[in-house]
Amino acid sequence: MKRTLLYCAVLALAAGSVAPATHGQVNGDAKPTADARHWLQRMVQSAQTLSYEGTFIYVQGPHIEAMRIVHGSGPDGQRQRLFSLNGAPREILVANNGVTCLLPEQKARFPGADYRGSPFLPAIPQDLDRLEQYYDLRSLGEDRVAGLDAQVIAIKPRDGWRYGYRLWLDRRNGIVLRSALLDEHEHPVEQLMFTDLQLKPAIDEASLQSPALPAVESAALPPPAEQAAGETVTQSPWRVEPLPAGFVKVLHNRTSPAVAGRAGSEHMVFADGLATVSVFLEALQEGATPLLQGESRLGLMNAYGTVVDGHQVLVVGEVPAVTVQRIAAALHRDPAEK
Repeated sequence: MKRTLLYCAVLALAAGSVAPATHGQVNGDAKPTADARHWLQRMVQSAQTLSYEGTFIYVQGPHIEAMRIVHGSGPDGQRQRLFSLNGAPREILVANNGVTCLLPEQKARFPGADYRGSPFLPAIPQDLDRLEQYYDLRSLGEDRVAGLDAQVIAIKPRDGWRYGYRLWLDRRNGIVLRSALLDEHEHPVEQLMFTDLQLKPAIDEASLQSPALPAVESAALPPPAEQAAGETVTQSPWRVEPLPAGFVKVLHNRTSPAVAGRAGSEHMVFADGLATVSVFLEALQEGATPLLQGESRLGLMNAYGTVVDGHQVLVVGEVPAVTVQRIAAALHRDPAEK
């Protein structure tokens, strides 16, 4: 398994929901779905069109971290720089549909498809009708975040296979000021909250450049497709069925070739329009110890590891533990396929 890549993906996603998700601060009663849909559409539009800089706090259990974000939107798409303000220096640079993850003494790149563009945004789909099959959308009233008036939106799962969200959106423009990922008991799993935020007509190019990664060094890094994406799989012996309700396969790549009659390392992604679950498979060398057996946690994500037909299987997702276990149990290899 690409442990560095997995850790980088965890860091990138962790730059993703803050302060306790209390109910008492919200004013007003819950409003119908139509109002929530309107605010979610504004949220998606603001992320695609507005440029800003800000500082936010990230909270996950006992872990608290301050981070700075520089986000630019323009004709060439979205660019983003995210860096830590405490602890070991860490940065994430997003540009040209690729992500560069800078850890102490390490650098890695992977495709933009593996990263949600803004740390505060759940991956809201354009088709909200499909989303509402599995989530209840509600407007909960008003609040204040970072000195700004906010509209509070709840995205509540209709079953136990997925987590929910609570979002605080700037009432002027729809930007997410605060977000919380909620578990099946509506307890916050992770939270993020801006402490200051400034909208910009344009982002200074220098603000998007990392001093830890000069332009010449960045150009020398292998492109994301070479390092992580692999080839698209059109035929595979691996099957995951039945899946939890609402989840469908949206990506299937092979990251290493088949060896000695065994399928190579593969990566599958399953999504319900909001939540995503990754399945990693890698053939174990004879006598090798599995990377993971049983359940575990990778940051905010639940993980489950098992061995199937001589392959390490690792299922990881921002979903309840029961969901990754169900998907791991549903994975099997069809001997009739190659």
